[in-house]
Amino acid sequence: MKRSMKFAGILAAAAVAPIIPAGNAGADDGTLYFSAGSMNCAIFGDGSVGCDLGSPLRLSYTVGTAYLPLSIPINEILIDQPWLPAHPTFDGGTPYTLAGGNPSIYDLKTGQDMWGPVVEHAGSSCRIGFHGSFTCNAKGRGFSAYSGIISAAIP
Repeated sequence: MKRSMKFAGILAAAAVAPIIPAGNAGADDGTLYFSAGSMNCAIFGDGSVGCDLGSPLRLSYTVGTAYLPLSIPINEILIDQPWLPAHPTFDGGTPYTLAGGNPSIYDLKTGQDMWGPVVEHAGSSCRIGFHGSFTCNAKGRGFSAYSGIISAAIP
């Protein structure tokens, strides 16, 4: 009887162990989750960056010196390939947001620049900039959001 109770206790502890949080609340499985304003973002262990935008924003690309606005509002943006510019994704839901929301970039910042906090993880970075703009750089690509527009470059 005592042996079976001890075994049951060990099984219960093993079942609860994965639920107990460890380490940084924003970084699970090599992914750093954070929020900046209404955006919820994730920097993955491979350096990819994705953000749920909170509300639809317009996307524009700069191609050389030409400005190319797109008329489709987007809800998510992702940098996941070094040969591909930041691009929208159109899956359902909010894949870059933790249940209950992401911790603030102010709580997880790894640095501070002239305008605001910076978070760096897996070789990628995101920061709050001038007048509340928001910028992420990953895999040699980047995007900036300001005043309802996200801009990215196509070299």
